[in-house]
Amino acid sequence: MMVIRVLAASMGGMDLRAEPDFDSIAHLAAEICGAPIGLVTLVDGEQLWFKARVGCALTHTELDSSFCRWALDVPDLLEVPDALADPRFADNPMVAGEPYVRFYAGAPLRVGDDRALGTVCVLDHRPRRLTEAQQRALRALARHATAEVELRRYAREASGAAGRARDLEALEERILTTVGHELRTPLSSIRGYLEILLDDTEPLDPATARQFLGVMQRNSERLLRLVDDMLTAAEFSNGGISLRLADVDLTELVASVVEQSRPLTDHSAVRLLWEAPGTVRVTAARRPLEQALRHLLLNAIRFTSAGEIRVRVEPSIPAVLVSDTGTGIAAEDLPRLFDPFYRSAAAEADAVQGAGLGLTVVRAIVEAHGGAVAIDSTPDVGTTVRLTLNAVS
Repeated sequence: MMVIRVLAASMGGMDLRAEPDFDSIAHLAAEICGAPIGLVTLVDGEQLWFKARVGCALTHTELDSSFCRWALDVPDLLEVPDALADPRFADNPMVAGEPYVRFYAGAPLRVGDDRALGTVCVLDHRPRRLTEAQQRALRALARHATAEVELRRYAREASGAAGRARDLEALEERILTTVGHELRTPLSSIRGYLEILLDDTEPLDPATARQFLGVMQRNSERLLRLVDDMLTAAEFSNGGISLRLADVDLTELVASVVEQSRPLTDHSAVRLLWEAPGTVRVTAARRPLEQALRHLLLNAIRFTSAGEIRVRVEPSIPAVLVSDTGTGIAAEDLPRLFDPFYRSAAAEADAVQGAGLGLTVVRAIVEAHGGAVAIDSTPDVGTTVRLTLNAVS
């Protein structure tokens, strides 16, 4: 166990706060395996931290007294059908007392050099066994969690690198690395779920299959958004974007984007507020403008862990304002926010998803409309982004 502890501690201080990506994995593990408790755990020295948890109030436990201590040592999956009948766990505090665990199954999170960093696991209050389909699902979820951990480790390493890219070769390498991670993470998830769905040795029940397909759909949409952003940025750098303009109701368009974004805040401590005026007519290309507004809302959601995000339309200008109470942007980052593939130090330190193209795309689309983008931000207070457009003449 000493080797595992040292290697896991070298992760560089993995952020142990709750994150929706890991929460989803814990929820899926519990639902698919029909277990009351689902966890994503990470090793940090002598402690086992619960990065995500369902059905469990604990946030961490001692590594030596945990079930996961044994799961970290196995290459594939550890299943304990009856903890009371297993001498390794019969006297365990979690078996003898709350939460009275009788069943455990955990798949280790293993990175490329076979290091074990934690587990995706489920626990139950009664003796039982997983089906083969549930075992495959737990392995796939562990691979998914590993990809998410690796993405965040990459971001921390990037933020600690000495200086920014100072020449074209370094910038090219950074672009390839960033985009490569953004592509590989959803692709790894899709591949894992496909393996389960295509394995006909034990067909999945319809409800589980739908859950898997939902995750695959979200990851495929993430890939499509990245490709769209890259194409838009390339088009902008090659001389501008060509738009088919029409008379558009800006209020209706913004309302639609807000409602599409609302599920991202429904289960968080963030309130998404929308101030709707009457009809505001602008000359615009609907789909590109929706793309720009989605980026602004997604950025606000990613960088706001609590508080509110307020969206409003100013009819007299016309303009769209997106204000949040998030982490804010440092003054030294503001001049470079619109540069392609630029990620602020805060985005890298917090391992926020993204290839650094969002604001590049926003500016390209808005300027193609003859409008302008302005950002006002204060660290630890919040950010307001203002898009100014042209009214129908």
